[in-house]
Amino acid sequence: MGVPEHIVDLKLEDWYSSLSDTDRMKLSRYLDKAESSSNYAFFSSIIDCALSDENPKFAVFMCLQIYDICDMDDYQRFLINEKLIDAYIGAERYEDAKAACDANLELYPIVKERFISDNGGILPKRINFRNRYIDIIVGIDSAYDLAFDMLEKYKDMGLIDAEEYDYRVNSLKTHRLQKIFDGVYSYRPEGQDR
Repeated sequence: MGVPEHIVDLKLEDWYSSLSDTDRMKLSRYLDKAESSSNYAFFSSIIDCALSDENPKFAVFMCLQIYDICDMDDYQRFLINEKLIDAYIGAERYEDAKAACDANLELYPIVKERFISDNGGILPKRINFRNRYIDIIVGIDSAYDLAFDMLEKYKDMGLIDAEEYDYRVNSLKTHRLQKIFDGVYSYRPEGQDR
């Protein structure tokens, strides 16, 4: 089996030959949708395909590969981290996802102007490092106090406005109260049927 045309065009033959047969097979599923204008565009498009195909483990693999292959600027790293966050969550690697969120939280002040400009001059509703971090610390860790602190930080950084801040705080308070009630009503003394 020959080396795919995209791989040859991008001079990635050595990288391709280092892949396992399984990874080559997975990659082949997405090659027809891959961009070949640059190595960065190639890997980024493959990651998008793997995520849309609900193949998060391969998306994680490709995100890690792009860090080894491509010399990226801060904005490119930020965009790949946004994809990596979704991939880690899909693969149930929540601590890794939080680390990727932290990395983008640090990168955000550096890339903020370009990110907003690329989104039509407004902050998009979907920002993985902001939204998914809260999802993890509430849904997985039940760390409500940290979530309240992070919302305050996001407000201070301009990642959410005052109205959205109030809405999210109230939503978290309701969620925590519901969880407490669920725990109370599901409790049964030892030895009793549920």
